[in-house]
Amino acid sequence: MKLTLFNPQFFYQFFYSLAFVFMFCLVLYKSLKRGYHLRSVLLMLTTISLCTVIGTRIFTIPIEDWSAALQLKAPEFNNRSSIGGLLFGLIGLIISTRIFRFKRPMLDLFTWLVPVAIGITKLGCLYNGCCYGLPFNGFWGIQYPVGTHGHFNHWVSGAIGNSDKLSLSMHPVQLYETLLLFIIGYIIWKTHKKWRKNGSAMLFALCLIFSLRFGVEFFRDHSVSHFSTTHYLGIWSIQWGMLGIGLILGVILWFYEKHFRLTITKSFPKILYIHAEFIYIIILAFFIYVFRNLLVAFELRVVWIMFIPAIIMSFYYLFTEVRLRNHRKLVALWLLTPFYVLAQTIPDQTPVIKKYKRIDIGGSFGDFSNTIKYNPQQVVAQQGQPQTLGGCGPATGTTYTTAYSYEFFKESYQVGGAGYSQVIIKGNKINTYGVNISGGSIKRTNLSTNYSESEFIYAINPYAKWDWKWLGVGVGFQLGKLRVNKNETITIGEETIAIDNENLDDLTKHHTFLPEFHIRVGPKKYLDIDYNYGFIMPSAYPTLYSRSSIGSAFGLSQDYSLRFGQIWNLKTGYMSAEALLTNKIGVNLMYVFKKTNNEIDKDDISGKFLFSLNYRFGHQQK
Repeated sequence: MKLTLFNPQFFYQFFYSLAFVFMFCLVLYKSLKRGYHLRSVLLMLTTISLCTVIGTRIFTIPIEDWSAALQLKAPEFNNRSSIGGLLFGLIGLIISTRIFRFKRPMLDLFTWLVPVAIGITKLGCLYNGCCYGLPFNGFWGIQYPVGTHGHFNHWVSGAIGNSDKLSLSMHPVQLYETLLLFIIGYIIWKTHKKWRKNGSAMLFALCLIFSLRFGVEFFRDHSVSHFSTTHYLGIWSIQWGMLGIGLILGVILWFYEKHFRLTITKSFPKILYIHAEFIYIIILAFFIYVFRNLLVAFELRVVWIMFIPAIIMSFYYLFTEVRLRNHRKLVALWLLTPFYVLAQTIPDQTPVIKKYKRIDIGGSFGDFSNTIKYNPQQVVAQQGQPQTLGGCGPATGTTYTTAYSYEFFKESYQVGGAGYSQVIIKGNKINTYGVNISGGSIKRTNLSTNYSESEFIYAINPYAKWDWKWLGVGVGFQLGKLRVNKNETITIGEETIAIDNENLDDLTKHHTFLPEFHIRVGPKKYLDIDYNYGFIMPSAYPTLYSRSSIGSAFGLSQDYSLRFGQIWNLKTGYMSAEALLTNKIGVNLMYVFKKTNNEIDKDDISGKFLFSLNYRFGHQQK
């Protein structure tokens, strides 16, 4: 069987990443069904993924070379071991399940997921031509083309000539492992409930995996192994090690199930103390920073796709949990640490561009509340005492206050839009010229009468921005049917009046034309502050038109940013993030924290959310 591939490294990275994504999605699905705290689940997945990728690399490096491997991106330290990943990942699993106090179902889930995930990565080895088998002439034997490990090593050893385009036919030992690991995963899935104690299914799975490795090593080519190539009694030393570990684990499992009274892992009913999660995030960021030179981009990617959602959810929890109100500023600064580490782990492969075009598509939605108070009446706030006993005249010490009648309104909006812009880069100056169009609806509900009405809003928005390293300015305007609203209480009149549309219009302002402007001070790459009246995609209106913030790109380009700020017209805070997913696709996200102006609808008013995607094309490089 001939295997013809144009980019074997792509397939290796694809199946490597697929294994982690498979595990991530299934654990997340099961966690949602069981009602686990997603922050803890994501941090656990991050821990396991980080330990696994570190284990696959460091397990193949001699201990005396560990220091050099951590300090330099040395090409000679590029081997990987699935056994190392398994052992280190197991350590991460035990640590995180103990810290976050997950019960037995979570541990049992990983016992059958892990063999399947390893089996998926072995498909990457099959296509990459690494970990290949001994020469074999059977009809299912596999031959590798030029550019793969199998072909190169056969050519170096003289097994094939300079003109041979294919390697010798060999055992597809990676495929053997994949199929057998899938079978082990199925066996564990069917039997994990039959074990009496926590951790027994995990010991059983490890016993089967090490026994499997002992068997498949008979078909693997050890001539270029990064482990010891010595053998005893016709069996490689690595096989003796696998067999020994498998037998020891089998004895431990038997003794643990039959005679040992304590359990390896215990279940805890309470969740982790909320402050400890924030400390745990900093610890994970520290380890990522320490091992950043050892790991390559696709290995770091599988860690960050789990770590970043955990950090974002922690930010959300920090700013919505009342008990953390006094700690928000300090903890928020600490939670920025992982993003600095992220900036240090992203390779700088961005080409130098002098001009490109950009298309944005986005939307925003949310609720806000308004209150009208009317019908002022003077009432006694505190009753005084008569001037004399049984005497005439007003009481002394009587105080009065003004009481009102109230009407409460809830307004919900959905706005979508699209934009086109051209970006021109001249040295340290970036000029942006563009236009956006937006449209949507606002639904107004009187919470006293439950009467609702809706209206359509739309706008066209030309704008221009000029950004230098330390300063940025922008101007533009919105033209169309616009509404400017905010959470507020308005007093109407000095006498009893009816609540009708004219009075409600005092809560909203209709405009045909609204100006926009933007100013930024400080290097956006490191730390800057800004103020915006308007200037947001798809539209700053109806609620988010006046805001300021502080943010950083953590040493990356101006295409990245994490910001915290204040919506002045809403008197509430927000956080936003901007990033490039590829060199052509970017994303912008903003969440405005929940804010309501009355007690009636405080549980129904949600936060406000904005999102947009942008596509960049027509790049012209210097």
